[in-house]
Amino acid sequence: MNFENDLEALRTAIFEIEQRIKKLEKHKESVTQELEESKSEYVLTETLRRLERNLDELHKKLAFLISERDSKNANM
Repeated sequence: MNFENDLEALRTAIFEIEQRIKKLEKHKESVTQELEESKSEYVLTETLRRLERNLDELHKKLAFLISERDSKNANM
C-alpha cells in the first residue's frame, strides 16, 4: 500500500477495512452462537480462531492507516 501524498486513497482504504471488520465481527458472532449451541465444536473453534486472528490484523492495519491519514492531515 502506497499512500504517500494521497489522502483520498487512505480514506478509501480505511473505509474498506472498516467494512471488512464489520463483516468479520458479524461472522464471529454467528460462529460464537453456533459454538454455544455446540455444533461441530472443532470446526467452529478453528473458524473462531481464524476470525480472531484476521480481526486482530485488520485492527492493526486500520490503526496504521488512520495514523497515516492523521499525519497527512496535520501536514496540510
